[in-house]
Amino acid sequence: MNSGIRTLRVAAAQMESHNCAVADNLERATGFAEQAAEKGGRLVVFPEFMSTGYLFTEAIWDAAETSEGPTMTWLRETSQRFGIWLGTCFLEARDDDFFNTFALTRPDGEIAGTVRKQEPAAVEACFFKGVKGDHVIETELGRVGVGICFENQLAFMSRLMFAQSVDIMLMPHSAPCPTPTPLVPQRLLDGYPQVLERLPGHYARALGVPVIYVNKCGRFRSTVPGMPFYAQDSSFPGLSTIADSDGSIVDRLGSDEGVAVGEVTMDPARKSTIAPECRGRWSLPVPLVARALPVAQAAAGTWYRFSGTRRRRAREVSSGARTPGRT
Repeated sequence: MNSGIRTLRVAAAQMESHNCAVADNLERATGFAEQAAEKGGRLVVFPEFMSTGYLFTEAIWDAAETSEGPTMTWLRETSQRFGIWLGTCFLEARDDDFFNTFALTRPDGEIAGTVRKQEPAAVEACFFKGVKGDHVIETELGRVGVGICFENQLAFMSRLMFAQSVDIMLMPHSAPCPTPTPLVPQRLLDGYPQVLERLPGHYARALGVPVIYVNKCGRFRSTVPGMPFYAQDSSFPGLSTIADSDGSIVDRLGSDEGVAVGEVTMDPARKSTIAPECRGRWSLPVPLVARALPVAQAAAGTWYRFSGTRRRRAREVSSGARTPGRT
């Protein structure tokens, strides 16, 4: 592999996803992939759960797929059609479990590799299992690091990406703004969009590598398990960003659908030789309310572990007894 300076034109495809409408989401995503390719993007990244949608209810399992399901098929066919590297996350069912799986395909349509989310965010842990891994996909482009949504706010991710000496980092997100409650007023939540906005530049500077951060946009509505008094009714802020290896912002979107495109530089001389500075459990400062997330994650994980419904639903998908995307 060439150890010198390399440039790469990359793209972040920001879009709205409809819950459990897998076929519809993938059809719409094809247009964004085509736009990115027409603008010269060689590596195109879509948000976490682009095809799945995002819910805090068991209905999200209606969109689960196998590793040979519609999303993986779309990735293969679309990457080959446009001659691009292409990546996104989907809700994968295998045996008795669900996983949040990111897959990257090559321009020839072959699978370059997959990464599973290790740290579900709070009540996400009710609906899929976290899996520890190296979060790296070895490619002809270099070592591609993948941090999925909430994981990027955690210290383990920045330390892992440094230890793995990644050449570029992808950050697919499905991160809505939290909804205030009588117990959690708006003033405690105001800093959250700013955390998302800072993430790509923070990692690019800390590691000395390019970062592609991509989030959804549009409205987010969902009930929350175990909290009948609380329902999420907010939006995904978008803010998809391409940051270069010197920390500069190459392109950034607002809150509407679109494609961010720009050229980034992978330069070994820019890579940090000093481990990223973290703040306890966190990779960067976060709002105080975020510190309650690990408690919610632990409780949700316990529910998932003992759920017979989860085992039955996962087996239905794994065995082919149910088609993903049922609304």
